[in-house]
Order: sequence, then C-alpha cells, then structure tokens
Amino acid sequence: MPNQNQTVASTNTKGLTRSYRAPHHQVKPTIACPYCEDVKIVKDGSRATKHGTVQLYRCHFCDRRFTPGTTQHRTYPMRVIVETLSRYNRLQSLTATLEGVRKKFGVRVPTSTARSWLQEFSGYLPFLRLRESARHHSIPAHQAIFEHRLFHGQVYDFKYHRTKTDLLLTTHRSNEPLAPLRTYLDSIPQACPHELFLKETPRASQAKGVFQVGDVRITKRQDNAAVESARFVLQTVTKNKLRHETLQEFMLVNDSATVAVEVPIVLTHADVHHYRTVLGFDVPLPLGADDVYTGHIDLVQIRNGQVHILDYKPDATRVKPIEQLMIYALALARRSHLLLYHFRCAWFDDRDYFEFYPFHVVRR
Repeated sequence: MPNQNQTVASTNTKGLTRSYRAPHHQVKPTIACPYCEDVKIVKDGSRATKHGTVQLYRCHFCDRRFTPGTTQHRTYPMRVIVETLSRYNRLQSLTATLEGVRKKFGVRVPTSTARSWLQEFSGYLPFLRLRESARHHSIPAHQAIFEHRLFHGQVYDFKYHRTKTDLLLTTHRSNEPLAPLRTYLDSIPQACPHELFLKETPRASQAKGVFQVGDVRITKRQDNAAVESARFVLQTVTKNKLRHETLQEFMLVNDSATVAVEVPIVLTHADVHHYRTVLGFDVPLPLGADDVYTGHIDLVQIRNGQVHILDYKPDATRVKPIEQLMIYALALARRSHLLLYHFRCAWFDDRDYFEFYPFHVVRR
C-alpha cells in the first residue's frame, strides 16, 4: 500500500506508463477500474448470472474488462441485494422482505443469504442500530415513512421518515432544539404553497454570483457517510436520471441521519428583509416585493445538534453550488423557525464531500 507521499507508476497493455501521487485515504469512486483505479471507463457488454445479468466495463487506461465494486463474483445482482437491505430497514420482517423481493424480481433469496448480506453490508446500514427502537415506536411500522407526491411543474417525491426524526430528537439531547423542523416537515402536504411552484419564479439552483463567497471556508472530506452511501448504491443505477431518487431512497431508509428528501422550500422578499433589517445579515438577493425563490432540497439530515442540508452533485469537484445551498438554508431556517446558526450545507458525490457554514457567509 503506497503511503501519502509515494509516487506510483502503472503500465497498461500498450506499454504506456502513468504516474500519480497516491492519496492518503484510498477512496475509489463508484465505478473505477479495480486494476489501475482509473475512472475513464465505458460500458462493454454484460455477463449472465443465475439470476440476471451484470454490467461489464472496460478501462481506457489498462484495457481490462471488469464488473464494478461489490458486484464482482456475486450470484445475485446488486439491485436485488440493495432492495433486500432497504425493505428490511423499512421495518418489514425478513420473511416479508424476501417475499417482496421475490415478487419484484422473480428471485428467491434464501433467508441465510439475506442475513449474510445484512452482516456484510452493515457498514452502509447504520439505521440497523435504531431499527429495534423504531419497530417498537408509537408510530406503526407501516407509517414510519410518510410519502407525498408534489406536482410542482415536475414531479417530486417528498419523503419524510417520521420515526427516525422522533428518535433523533428525543434520544439525543443536542438535537432537542431542532424540534421545530419536525413541525415544518409535518405541515408540508397541507401548508406548502404549491401554487408558487407553478409560477415563473426563480429557482434556487439558478442563483449565481450573489453571495461573497471568496473567503468562505469549505471543508473537503472523503470519508463521509454520504459519500460511502453514494459509492455503494449507485452501482445499481443504469440510467443517470435515476441517480438522485435511488440515492435519496437508500439514505432515507438506511442511514441514521437523513430524515427527509425532496423538501420544498420558499424564500420570500419578507424573509430577505427580515435577515437584512432585523438580524443585520448580508443577504444580497435581488428579490422584488412579489418575488420568491423556490426549490427542493435533496436531503435533510439531523446530526450532532445541527440540521444538515445536502445536495447530490455528480462530479462534485467541478461545481460550487454555494448560492443554491444558501437559499435552501435561509428558506428552511425561516420556514422551520430555527436559527441559521443551526445549519450546515454540503454537496457531494461518490468521491468527495464539501461542507460549509451558511451562517459564516452572511454574518460578516
């Protein structure tokens, strides 16, 4: 294993040599060549297994053919494995889980195999620590996750893990001040101003160059649980347009912090006026009296006494969506009646995680 400062050379089948500096923390992307770790790869056919087919890839650098990550040498496709894990953490019994998998994929998974998957992939399933408490919670198991489809120009599937939220707020003292967030999430189906999302209003994702972000401290990490989840579950995705919903579902069900996905937000002129005049924040958003910003937050987490707003961005190193995340944080803080101080923002993919404090952006 090369150390942090060691230069490594590898030679492909054509005799070309590439040198690179090995990182201190070896992190492979979702789909990387297992031989040379290059990420310039293409799909190259498939391999038949007993229960379906597995996608094969070819590396541009070393010209080798491979199956990605944890799918190598497995009888069952990864989508069957992930479906089994997620159904179980949706508080279904193991018997009901395997019956649901059989109906969906036409595959009979032995109970012993399912148990071995739960043990093997437990590192991606921190909700397992909460599962027993969740099953005995006052909220019935089949009502633990509330789902509501939002027709906001496009279709957004708002999902809210009611049981996990309650457990996080009541069993960790540092999270107790965040209880107003639960009130807001509970109110969304009835109180959300759905009509505003159907108008020609500016989207949070369209805001560019508004905030002074040159001196904002952004922390880059590669060992975050969100990165690990993305690296694991995106192996099952065959169409890029399914990446967001696949990752959102997996994290909502299987991690121990994500409490809601596709959370709608609205930031009004009155909100901006409050931040500027009452709190003295530097919020230079160009909103007229009747203007609003709208958007949908990919993932909302409760962690260590703070609300974390996460946005999945493929190839996260090439983007810097600070304006978008700032609008999300400003809006969610106002809608939930929480202090902006309680929020963190981050964007990530299957390799990197970038985080900053929105409070530091507006409070000079």
